[in-house]
Amino acid sequence: MDWLAVVWDPKMDVVGTTSAWVRRRLDDQGPDARGNPFDLLIGGSGVVPDVVWSALGARVLAWATDEWTVLAAAAAPSVTMASLMRRNPAITHEDFVNHWRDRHAPLALRRHVGLIDYRQLVVTRTLTADTPEIDGIALLGFATRGDFETRFFDSDDGRAEIMQDVARFMDRPGPETTLIEPPGASRCPG
Repeated sequence: MDWLAVVWDPKMDVVGTTSAWVRRRLDDQGPDARGNPFDLLIGGSGVVPDVVWSALGARVLAWATDEWTVLAAAAAPSVTMASLMRRNPAITHEDFVNHWRDRHAPLALRRHVGLIDYRQLVVTRTLTADTPEIDGIALLGFATRGDFETRFFDSDDGRAEIMQDVARFMDRPGPETTLIEPPGASRCPG
């Protein structure tokens, strides 16, 4: 089991007391930026930390997750899009997970031609009060910012095929979709 949290207005002195890996929001969220991007994505493996979640920042959402690596990068991606995913209300969580892994992942590998790292984190339970129900967190990594901006889809047909598939199993990505820095770029103090 893994755990993952998104944090707004983080208190880095408290974040630094956890054994978490940390990835910060990129300052430039790009021309398609919208919503309410978070400031930090933090996480870890194994035991969920004994931490007062609200002490990590002004707003903290945290989940227990099971990670499935669809594509592992040989070198760290320079930009990753992190999306909190909510299932289409007409399907169950189990149907969402099965479609995401078995049908959408192979399609994404074909159509997202600039993708070098793709991880699906299936939410198993929430860890914080007032956390909205989500079904998964998608982490899509690209070698360069240019690849993210120009090679996200292979073609207009590829974009259309992805969007049609997405409508089958999920609501659109939430307003928290955030571009984050490479793994290991941030160091917690302490």
